[in-house]
Amino acid sequence: MTLPRHIPAKYTQQLHEALTAAGVPFTATIKPGTRLTYEVTHLGRTWELRYTLAHSGTALWKLTGPGPDYEWGPGRLTEECVEAITAPASEPEPGPVDPHPGAPRTHLGFELPDFVRAEWGSERAQWFRLGLAAAVGKLPDTRPRG
Repeated sequence: MTLPRHIPAKYTQQLHEALTAAGVPFTATIKPGTRLTYEVTHLGRTWELRYTLAHSGTALWKLTGPGPDYEWGPGRLTEECVEAITAPASEPEPGPVDPHPGAPRTHLGFELPDFVRAEWGSERAQWFRLGLAAAVGKLPDTRPRG
């Protein structure tokens, strides 16, 4: 099996027609530094379509898009690529809300338990920090200065 060295014009035309029908602008410009990859930008997201080979009269593409979840291929049909490009962007799920925003998450390189973070300004948390410092050999210097 030999790898392709160029994209046949009929598959470029096929891709152009499919993207245009879906309302995606396509200029048929090869990505700089490559011979087989088109870049398509739609809704602020950039996709790469790398031609791999043809099967039953349609091109197969390796589709790479924004984010780690968008690398499909190398055998995606033109129609599948257009569907992925035109699909609405998924909203990232919000991260968990920190229940103790005023307290650090770590102290002296160790993760703090929730009860210490909840009472960060209390005497109990101060003793916890002092015990942690003693355990790791980082006690404050209390020698008299003279």
